[in-house]
Amino acid sequence: MALWAAPFPWVLEGTRFCAACSPSRRALTPSGAVAAIGRALPLTLRASCLTQALAGWIMLTRHGVLGRIRIGVASPEQGFKAHAWLEVGGRVILGDVEDVDADGGLGSFHVIWTLPAE
Repeated sequence: MALWAAPFPWVLEGTRFCAACSPSRRALTPSGAVAAIGRALPLTLRASCLTQALAGWIMLTRHGVLGRIRIGVASPEQGFKAHAWLEVGGRVILGDVEDVDADGGLGSFHVIWTLPAE
């Protein structure tokens, strides 16, 4: 709901707060994170890619796994399109994973924003 109603910087602060406020004591491997996110996704009721990436990042951070959200935009020739995905160790674990390019972009998407910043 915050993505609809609040400015994006406020959403980011809330995301960071949620990730830091109650860290889990249980270790989680990247493959375990993929499985947990996969189990949770059917409950998201068609959440946007950004909503899913933020929720996945919070979960990873609480379990001590360093994840990275990337937001990219498509080239102007394709019309305006944007996409968010979640990476762990440079590997896309949430988002379309078939088409990652050498620059860290996802197929035709050029990365314009990363959390945490590089």
